Amino acid sequence: MTDLTTDRHNCFLKFIAYLQIIGIILVVLGHSFHEYPDGCFGTSTLFYRMMSSFRMPLFMFVSVFLMIYTKRPTTGITSFTVRKIKRLLLPFIVLTLVTLLPRTLLSSIADDNIELTAESAWKALVYTHSLVIPFFWFLQASFILLVFTYTVVTLGERARVSHLAIYLSLIALFIFLLYYPFYSGDCFSLDKVMNLGIYFVAGCACCRYAYTIDRHIPWTSISLFLGSALVWAALFFITENTKWVLFCSLAGIFTCISCAKIMEAREVRFIDHLIGANYIIFLLSWYCNIAAQQILHHYVELPWWCYTILSLVSGIYVPWLCYKYLCAHPQSRWVRVTSFLLGQSLNKNTGDRKSFQH
Repeated sequence: MTDLTTDRHNCFLKFIAYLQIIGIILVVLGHSFHEYPDGCFGTSTLFYRMMSSFRMPLFMFVSVFLMIYTKRPTTGITSFTVRKIKRLLLPFIVLTLVTLLPRTLLSSIADDNIELTAESAWKALVYTHSLVIPFFWFLQASFILLVFTYTVVTLGERARVSHLAIYLSLIALFIFLLYYPFYSGDCFSLDKVMNLGIYFVAGCACCRYAYTIDRHIPWTSISLFLGSALVWAALFFITENTKWVLFCSLAGIFTCISCAKIMEAREVRFIDHLIGANYIIFLLSWYCNIAAQQILHHYVELPWWCYTILSLVSGIYVPWLCYKYLCAHPQSRWVRVTSFLLGQSLNKNTGDRKSFQH
């Protein structure tokens, strides 16, 4: 059976780029409600809860979709793991340690206190509740899931096990872990791994059988998009705060895929300028969120929504400007070192054939 992974000359999937952008905008927006007057950073609002039902599952889905799409038979498990260490763990470690000192100094206006000690430093690298940048749990969880999934798929291929059998086995494993987790702590975000692993398998299968799926699903149909959005909304109200929220999350991902396919087909390009910058936005947006909300609020009294708008806009476009600068000066030694430490690759094709990082 022909699958998407055989078309390696098609190194750019625009709908995936749009999914990345949709995901990162929702992530930054979700981190921009710190000053909402509910005492819990806007998490009580219906909009925030509905958005949270699928935004991180979408990120996981896209990450493994790209892993399968770009997977090469010549890339061994060790080589892949090293690449993921450079791509995910190195920026996590660097930004955690760099941020530890200023985060300690700002403890008086932060939500919690962090001490500048060796114990605080190693806990910030290991435990989710001690992270200096709270949403960096995604880097820990995605690293584990990418390496684990890649290992299982690679070993299965070497043993000539069918991809269908591999994916069914992974589905069974992650469904079991979702309902019967073996670990309830927060060491290296293992709890997130068990909760989000099923979306990794969904991404694997959707990439592997993309041609078959596309023949049966009219992604670019407005009726399908609206229908799937209604299903997602209905499932949200039915499954919120239950283990069945899995189906709501999958419906949300389905809706996002349809939206991205429609944007690609209709050449809606107003977010094209953000293509390629999603990862650096994820890494650096926290600093803008903090500056535009907690620090600014400490000195200036504004309506809560002003902080939200400033946080969203700066959280997207300040890192985007950094990304554009790095791409514009690839020969600079400082730029090369910075890009390496942030897990960025400057060796990209330009234009619509730009290659993906994952």
